[in-house]
Amino acid sequence: MTKPVAILLACLLGFSAYAQSTAGKTIEGYWQDTARRILFSSSAPPDYKYGQWTALDQQQTYPSAKHIRRSGSGFDVADLLYDDQESIKVLKASDSSIEFTRTNRWSGYSVHHRCGVDGDQMLCSLRATRPEKNMDRVVWEGEERYERRASCERTQSRPEAQGIPSICR
Repeated sequence: MTKPVAILLACLLGFSAYAQSTAGKTIEGYWQDTARRILFSSSAPPDYKYGQWTALDQQQTYPSAKHIRRSGSGFDVADLLYDDQESIKVLKASDSSIEFTRTNRWSGYSVHHRCGVDGDQMLCSLRATRPEKNMDRVVWEGEERYERRASCERTQSRPEAQGIPSICR
């Protein structure tokens, strides 16, 4: 083997090892919600127990699945549960975290997401508000846990009562 070919091969093997060691450590990828908890709700009954995690069925028809991907010098978020009536604006992002708002174009109802990734898991804190008398009223606050998936895709193109059906693998 000639010296240039050996150097090229060593570089390729080094890059491959680096790519494998960083895979799954960035915010990029498909994410499916696995658990959630409510920390505040304006409509909860007085005896509601806040802060308890609720595990979600991973075979659910309407997962809160997200696809986060690089776009130019930043990141984009696609929320597979919602249609084009929901506007998503990324506020800031890095390889390990992302902050964005999802706003319903018709009602103005908005959810602010602040998410951080740790390997194949992501934790998001959420704060939902709705416009009321020239200000935003907090409707609920909570957290969601997500797990990385190889892929998620919509199984239909039109929304139903609970959102757009999807499947994650």
